Amino acid sequence: MNPRLRRERNAFLLLVASFLVVLLGALPLVTVRASVQLPAIPPFELVDRNKDGFINRAEAAGVPGLAADFEKLDANRDGRLDRLEFARW
Repeated sequence: MNPRLRRERNAFLLLVASFLVVLLGALPLVTVRASVQLPAIPPFELVDRNKDGFINRAEAAGVPGLAADFEKLDANRDGRLDRLEFARW
């Protein structure tokens, strides 16, 4: 085999091997991050206990974390959350 072609082939193989090493090195970071469990958010229908289509402050108090974020989520400041505002949470 031509020495120049052999060098180019070896350089290419070294490049591919180093790419695979970097890719496999990043794999544990991705799998560790994916294994973090986020708290389960109940469906809108379960939080809306009176079935009026909105979540008021009393209903939000029954969901951990929702009552604390209620002011921030209530975009139109009507004192209740609709489906879209709840989905943003």
